[in-house]
Amino acid sequence: MTRSHLPLLCLLLFFLNFATSHDDVTIMQALRSSLTLTSYGNWSDPDPCKWEAVQCDGSKRVTMIQLKQKGIQGTLPPDLGKLSELIVLEFFSNKISGPVPDLSGLTHLQTLNLHDNLFNSTPDNLFSGMNSIQEVCLDNNPFSSWKIPETVKEATSLKSLSLVNCSVTGSIPDFFSSETLPNLVSLKLSRNNLHGGLPESFGRSSLQQLYLDWQILNGSISVLQSMTSLVEFNVRANFFSGFIPDLSGLQNLTLFNVRDNKLTGLIPPSLTALPNLTVVNLTNNYIQGPMPLFQKSVEVDAIFAAGRFCQETPGTPCDPQVQTLISIAESFGFPLNLAKGWKGNDSCDTWLGINCYESHITGISLWGQELKGSISPSFANLTSLELIDLSNNNLTGSIPTELTTLPKLRILDVSNNNINGDVPKFSGNVIVVTTGNANIGTKNKGTLAKKE
Repeated sequence: MTRSHLPLLCLLLFFLNFATSHDDVTIMQALRSSLTLTSYGNWSDPDPCKWEAVQCDGSKRVTMIQLKQKGIQGTLPPDLGKLSELIVLEFFSNKISGPVPDLSGLTHLQTLNLHDNLFNSTPDNLFSGMNSIQEVCLDNNPFSSWKIPETVKEATSLKSLSLVNCSVTGSIPDFFSSETLPNLVSLKLSRNNLHGGLPESFGRSSLQQLYLDWQILNGSISVLQSMTSLVEFNVRANFFSGFIPDLSGLQNLTLFNVRDNKLTGLIPPSLTALPNLTVVNLTNNYIQGPMPLFQKSVEVDAIFAAGRFCQETPGTPCDPQVQTLISIAESFGFPLNLAKGWKGNDSCDTWLGINCYESHITGISLWGQELKGSISPSFANLTSLELIDLSNNNLTGSIPTELTTLPKLRILDVSNNNINGDVPKFSGNVIVVTTGNANIGTKNKGTLAKKE
């Protein structure tokens, strides 16, 4: 390019910049017309860069609009997404209604904050092309039902995503790993209609805050074990089941709220040992075993015991028979039906499937309880046992040889399961029923027999 071309180029750039800034003026005038601003600052100047709550760059391009907490009514114009130099767009805590416009052209946008308004829909391509976005908050808007869009994956700079109480439905997408969203540290999806389980990608994320409370989510929380960056975890009021996993890797965890779920099993020692824990809420679950003893600095829900723990004094061990039954339940994966029927510290007090004589367990009859898992060797600790009936379940593994040491055992019924391996050699007084186990050992397969 010769020197003679430079003035022409500069003139061309001037007119191009003038055209784009003129487009900004037109769009901002449309915004002013679509909103009721009578009680807000002065937006009467022809130059929107002089309006209150609006900022522009040196080229008169609009970079920030921050109309917040003013009770403003109206709608947003469809061309708002053409303010291509926008960095911050905030309209939160107003009464703006209608749809959220298409913002896919805002490649420089870093903050989108529209919470606490009356918006009724979001565009299908929300987050598309928004590769600079860092913070999105759409909380408390009466949107029609919508799902978390796949286009979130394009927002690779995203640090915080908050979609609380805004009619989100469907399942949580499985793309929240650090490989896809490397900067995401806060995900808040509380008070929606999400269902299904926790995605596997959570275990490969860098999330520090995860709020999923007041939903219809279910399944296990085992992925939590791998979420070592977590500081705050809240899944209150869902339908999560199973047991609390080992949390020893979550050294920065301060808040742990699993209230109002269907969790079973023991409180892992790794939870009580976390050094930074400050708030724990375990109320209204089916947790068993001894009441955990937390450090004095931890605020524990005052009613979380609810009569389910074996002792009212934190740190006090359970009765030996109760402790053994909990170990047996652990081999079954702490099933909910046993957690509901096995509570307190007296296993002879109407516990599901438990028969006693003079406070000693003589029979365990758990046929047809849809049990999974394996048969625990801990049965052998109940030396007064005469009957073990585990028939018509879905148990796997083999029959533990430890059961052959039970001195009073008369009947062991494991029929109609998926037991495999050889049947241990019991005394001649024990009837072992193995019918309906296709992979049981070849000796006396599928028979009712006395072992010699």
